[in-house]
Amino acid sequence: MNRCIFLAVLIAGIFAGCSKPTAEDYFSKAEAAEKQALAARDTLSNPEEVRRRFQPAVDAFESLIAAYPSHPLAESALFRLAGLRTNDTHEPQLAIDTYTRYVARYPEGEKTPLAMFLIGYLYNNELHNLDSASAAYKRYLAKYPNDQYASSAQFELNTLGKPMEEILPGAPAPASPEPKKSVKKKPA
Repeated sequence: MNRCIFLAVLIAGIFAGCSKPTAEDYFSKAEAAEKQALAARDTLSNPEEVRRRFQPAVDAFESLIAAYPSHPLAESALFRLAGLRTNDTHEPQLAIDTYTRYVARYPEGEKTPLAMFLIGYLYNNELHNLDSASAAYKRYLAKYPNDQYASSAQFELNTLGKPMEEILPGAPAPASPEPKKSVKKKPA
């Protein structure tokens, strides 16, 4: 009988030790990894190395979202993940995909208007996809005509594809690249 109790306690201990981390555990792990990556980011010049440094934060945020999709921290994790992909790893298409997931999952979320605006912004200013930018800005303005970013979205929509000197008269034209000079090799 003692043997059965010992075995039951042992099995219970094994299962307790194998339980999955809490949403708070994942979030804390993501924040710590993000903080560590941010500390190193400015010293790195290779974009792939920057992405590699942020990968533990990405993984922890994604794990939280997958394991606890209904937890209040999942909403924050998804928006933070999109911001990380926008500002830190500079992956605009992944950022757009993540903001789109946020909008779909949290249509009434506190940050949904900003996520919708940023989708248009990234299409326009990072990917230079004017059709997608226009569609995103129009969706945003239709849903949030009085939001704090509405005037910015309308300005972006009105100026899509226009050169800077047309948008801001008197602005300097972009510098054209110097023509390449041909270099003649001296005979050896």
